[in-house]
Amino acid sequence: MRIPTVHIGALAAHDPAAIAAVRQATRQIGLFYLDLRPGIGAETFDELFVETRRFFHAAPEVKSAISVRHSPHYRGFVAPREESTNGTADLKESWEFGREATPPPDAEPQDWFVMYGGNQWPDPARLPGFRPTVDRYTEWVSQVGRTVVEALARSMGQHDVLGKPDSAFGEDLHWFSRLIYYRDSDEYRGEDVRLGEHTDSGMLTVSIQDSDGLEVRTQDGEWLLVSPPPGACVVFTGELMGLWSGGYYPACRHRVHADNLRGDRVSVISFFIPELGSVLRPIDPAEAVAAEGTDAAVAVAADNPWLRPGERGDAVEPFVVGEREWARVHEIFPRDEQEVTK
Repeated sequence: MRIPTVHIGALAAHDPAAIAAVRQATRQIGLFYLDLRPGIGAETFDELFVETRRFFHAAPEVKSAISVRHSPHYRGFVAPREESTNGTADLKESWEFGREATPPPDAEPQDWFVMYGGNQWPDPARLPGFRPTVDRYTEWVSQVGRTVVEALARSMGQHDVLGKPDSAFGEDLHWFSRLIYYRDSDEYRGEDVRLGEHTDSGMLTVSIQDSDGLEVRTQDGEWLLVSPPPGACVVFTGELMGLWSGGYYPACRHRVHADNLRGDRVSVISFFIPELGSVLRPIDPAEAVAAEGTDAAVAVAADNPWLRPGERGDAVEPFVVGEREWARVHEIFPRDEQEVTK
C-alpha cells in the first residue's frame, strides 16, 4: 500500500478528485501527504527545524524557565520521560504551544477555560529568531488545518462547517502544537519505541519532520514508514474525527520506532479541534457509506476516549468541545492547581 500525495491547491478548490483521494487514503490508512508548494516549501521547513534545534540545544535553564509545570494552560517545555503514551514513557523533549485566545467575555467561568490562554516563550535575548519563525509557522499551518478539515467534512456532505459562531465547528478551529526533539538514538540503546503506538485525540494532526522515524498502521494491520516528499507535510485523523464522523474516518494509529532513526530527529506537530466553545454534534455516516457503494461496517471505536463512561458511539449527545478536551489534557498532565508554580 502506498501513501498518496495531494496538493493543497486542489483541496482548497474543492477538486472532486483530490477530495476522493483524501477520502480513500484516510479511510484505508488514516494518513496522506499534502504538498504545500509553491507557497510553502522545504526551505520554510528547514528554517523551523534550525530554530527548533537551537531551542532544544539551549542551556537547561532556558528551557526549565518555561516548564509546562509553570503554566495553568498546559503550555511550555516538557522534559524526556515527563510525558507518557499508553503507559510508556516518551523518549523525547517537547515545547507545547497553541492558539492564543481568551474565553468569551460574558460567559460563566468553567474549569475548562484553562485551555484558553497564552504561550510561554523562551528568552528572546537567548533565542532571537525563535518566536518570529514559530509565528510564521502558525500562520500557514492554521490555513492547512482549515483546508483539510473542510475537505473531509465536505466529503461527508457537510458544508460551511467553519466561519460563523454557530457553524458546526465554530468560527475557526482551535489548535495546539508542539516542537518535538528526539536525541541521538545511541542515548537510548535497548529502547525499541521512542513514542509508543497511539492515536491522537483531535480531529486532525498536521506534522512535518526532518527525518524518517514515524510509522503508520493501516486498517489491514500493516506498518508503513512515513517518508513525505520535499515540501509536503503529513496529515492524519484523530479520535475526535472518528467520533464526529460516526467512525467513517477512524483515528490513525502511529508510532516512532527506533529502528528507523538515524541520529537525532525533529518534528513539528499541530492538533486541530473545533472552537473550544462550540457544541459538537456527531453525524450519521450512512450517506457517506452508501455513496461508496460498499457494505462496509462503520462504527465509532468502543474505546474512543471522547466517549463518556457508558456512552455509545451511535448515541452521542451534543457536547461542548472545550469541556471534554480539558478532561483529555488533564489525563496527560495530571496535577492540582497548587502545582502550577513560577
